Amino acid sequence: MSNKDQLWAAFAARRAEAIWQAAERREKVYLENPCLLEMDRAITEAGSRYCTAMATGGDAEELRQELEQVQAKRDDFLRSIHADLEPHFRCAKCQDTGMGEEGLCECFRKELIAENFRTSNLEQMLTDQSFENFDFSLFDTTPQDGLLSPRDNMKRIYQLCKNYTEQFDRQDKSLLFVGATGLGKTYLSTAIARALLDQGKSVIYISAPEFARRIEAARFKDEEGQLRQFMEADMLILDDLGIETHTPYIVGTLTDLMDQRIRTGKPMLFSTNLNLDGIQKAYDERIISRLLGHFTYCYFYGEDLRIKAFKEGR
Repeated sequence: MSNKDQLWAAFAARRAEAIWQAAERREKVYLENPCLLEMDRAITEAGSRYCTAMATGGDAEELRQELEQVQAKRDDFLRSIHADLEPHFRCAKCQDTGMGEEGLCECFRKELIAENFRTSNLEQMLTDQSFENFDFSLFDTTPQDGLLSPRDNMKRIYQLCKNYTEQFDRQDKSLLFVGATGLGKTYLSTAIARALLDQGKSVIYISAPEFARRIEAARFKDEEGQLRQFMEADMLILDDLGIETHTPYIVGTLTDLMDQRIRTGKPMLFSTNLNLDGIQKAYDERIISRLLGHFTYCYFYGEDLRIKAFKEGR
């Protein structure tokens, strides 16, 4: 079950609990104050006479006033005994339905975002890694071997990724980050994850070795829930592709996962320290064909940013 489905179930249970508790309080108040039943009957009878007069074209004004009087009498009595008959919903706007006038209620959206953050495996990294905090000054401005400078290349990739998240619902391709360690792949992957989580999207961010470990564990425990999470998340980010164990089962499962997500229009982001030759040596043609046909290729190059930042005392 997806985070969103689980939250819908939680909201339904929350609303049912509030209504049940109100019914319990109401029953107690009526047991302690039998006169309320007489007041309710008086309201029902006055209301019936008023509706009949309205329907038959009779003089309804006096009957309307009578109805308002008996209703006011009941309200005054309830206030005098401090009766608490209404459900205590956590959200007064949607009454714990999760739906507002223009779609999802803000309360539901906030809880969904919080839950997606919690299950993304990124809670610690997301504290400061975002598009807004990206530092281009770390990248060299010198062109390399006829290519753009690392800084200009990063600006190009950065804008591509930013546009990608802003138009996420219209994407029909996934992303492949290729390059050595320390060039910003992880930071930019995290920035994408954060932007999508802020939109209320579900994101799973996991390293390839951990992915392989969980796949193997799910296989022997016959747990379909783990695989379903990888299938159903709005975005799957797989880091360090290529260093995981390449058993036939893991490769086959990864291939099936890619196929399922491609068929259902759910994008992926894979990052790897391997170059294209290394990727072709590590995987069979089934995975290679999917990487070439359904992924936008982003090549990272330049000096290791962590080493550079250390040298500069950042």
